[in-house]
Amino acid sequence: MAWNSGRFDRWGTLGASTGAVVLCAAAALSGCSKSESPSSASTAASDATASAAPAAAASGKPKIGFSVSTLNNAFFVGLKLGVEKGAKDQGFDLVQTNANGDAQQQVNDANNLLSQGITALVLNPIDSKAIIPAVQKANSMGIPVFTLDRGSDGGKVTSFVASDNVALGATGAKWIADKLKERYGSPKGNVVDLIGLVGTTAATDREKGFSDEMAKYPGIKVVARQEGAFDQEKSLNAMTNILQKFPQIDAVFGANDDNTVGAEKAIDNAGRYKPLGDKEHIMVIGADGTAQALSAIRAGKQDATISQNPIEMAAKALSFIADNNAKKPVPANYAWPTLLIDKSNIDSDETKKYGLWSLQVSQ
Repeated sequence: MAWNSGRFDRWGTLGASTGAVVLCAAAALSGCSKSESPSSASTAASDATASAAPAAAASGKPKIGFSVSTLNNAFFVGLKLGVEKGAKDQGFDLVQTNANGDAQQQVNDANNLLSQGITALVLNPIDSKAIIPAVQKANSMGIPVFTLDRGSDGGKVTSFVASDNVALGATGAKWIADKLKERYGSPKGNVVDLIGLVGTTAATDREKGFSDEMAKYPGIKVVARQEGAFDQEKSLNAMTNILQKFPQIDAVFGANDDNTVGAEKAIDNAGRYKPLGDKEHIMVIGADGTAQALSAIRAGKQDATISQNPIEMAAKALSFIADNNAKKPVPANYAWPTLLIDKSNIDSDETKKYGLWSLQVSQ
């Protein structure tokens, strides 16, 4: 996907937390991976016939359509909960579909939603290019489109709500550089970069942020860049191969916490786990703040995660739909802040205030 720097010049922000590393974020997820259940509609709405213009549901409430990329990843379960929360808060009827990681299925789902008299379409795209026809069809019908966590490369999107993934990637790189400086006296060492799901704006932007920041440290060598695809099994396999090839690895950046959990399993399996503080400890930092990552941080298997809050992020997107319905201005891009969590602040009041969203998600 082509990099569009202008997209981030226009971000609105919620504000920063105090006392920890907080970033404003733009388009993702965490993360992303395959899904588990068939594409299905839920949450209720009367059967409405296709319309060339937005129409209210039979209940008189605006009807919102939501297509989530997958529910086989806790982050996207969090997005679903946030959309449901936002719909309830704003008094919307909601129709949902799960594309199960299939980009063409998602386009089909979106077209089906557009035939049901919805007044707005919320998309969490699997692929930023593949979703374009659905966005363009909504545009032709006069139905506003809102993208959540991941963006679209074409068509008109009214508002894009996510984390600033370029900044997120840069934070991961700087954290690694700082830790390597503590270890060696200057930022140097061997680093592995496990990239997210290629084709998503989140993966592209995190990789750009990470790579651009890491380029500032000539003493650090990125010995391997492989796609982990926001998937634990793929990341485990990729990291297993990397560990066999490189006897010296100092740190791993995972584009999301599924990538890092897979990497941690590979490190364990290879007998190369060393506890925090050991000079041979392989430092691992990820993103999203999943329950597995938080447990790994407490156990000393993962050093840090750059947490998002998909529940609150999604609810904010629904509030923008209400504003748009009321003819109020809404931001074209809105960045939800992130928080770097490690062992020093995982149980702090600040972290609790930010929200350990993964504790609200059960799979």
